[in-house]
Amino acid sequence: MSSQKPAEIRASDAEREQTGELLRQATVDGRLSLDEFSERFMLAQQARTRGELEAIARDLPQMSTRSRQSQTSSLSGQRPTAKISAVLSGVERTCSWHLAPTTEISSIFGGCKLDLRYATISSGVTTLDARIFCGNLELIVPEGVDVEIDAAMILASRTIRLTSSPKLNSLKPVILITGTVFCGSITVRDTPKLSQRLREVMTNLLDPPRNPNRR
Repeated sequence: MSSQKPAEIRASDAEREQTGELLRQATVDGRLSLDEFSERFMLAQQARTRGELEAIARDLPQMSTRSRQSQTSSLSGQRPTAKISAVLSGVERTCSWHLAPTTEISSIFGGCKLDLRYATISSGVTTLDARIFCGNLELIVPEGVDVEIDAAMILASRTIRLTSSPKLNSLKPVILITGTVFCGSITVRDTPKLSQRLREVMTNLLDPPRNPNRR
């Protein structure tokens, strides 16, 4: 008889996909931030045994058939909308905050900076509907998160600086940028500027973050 323990059995691609779906649902439910999802999702893709997969999602509830159905129906229903405006001013969202399924962004002669690394979401596809006139939108996302830009660019520029080219995967949350940009810019990156990294280091030294979900 084999003495191999269940946790030592090699994980299959289907089991990795199941864990990825569980992480995605937990992120949509607000249990994980985008940064935590990115970290755990990458670990799940690299897991070799069932025990490693179980450890990744040990503190998350199992997803039932009902939750899958409710998730599908919610996508077809009305999506809650939030608004962010930067008119002749600058707006910045950072640290822990909730990003609505659809957010209308107005940047008129102003700047809007959204740091999504510690944000929570409530939809598999989050839409940022931008209306930018002589302004800019800067987006910081966790490494590996999918970002699609489908906005009309008129005398405008868009820059995507990602350390790796994310492979589109139905298990990953997607940030979709739509709308119109006139004489403005959209910048997407997953690595903060040096000045911001130094500021975060000093902040963490003075006030270490307390997040029991981070591994």
